[in-house]
Amino acid sequence: MAPRAIHHQAPTGALRAARQIEPDPTLRESVAELIDRETGLREILDLLEGIIAEAGDLIESRSPELVAHARTVIRIYGDESARQAE
Repeated sequence: MAPRAIHHQAPTGALRAARQIEPDPTLRESVAELIDRETGLREILDLLEGIIAEAGDLIESRSPELVAHARTVIRIYGDESARQAE
């Protein structure tokens, strides 16, 4: 099996904020996780996923760019939130 490529994601808003708040790099991820949890990011992403699941075809027929952008946001921030929740 080939080694997995390293994939660097753009930092989330919470991680950027944590960098400004927390000088200790070892604590930044936990601060970012706290910011995400307190701002409701996970709930918003779940809601957006539900909307796309229920009405994605209707929305996509009118604005495919909007649905593509929403799926990209879910993929980027959803993956980051899932990693932080673990």
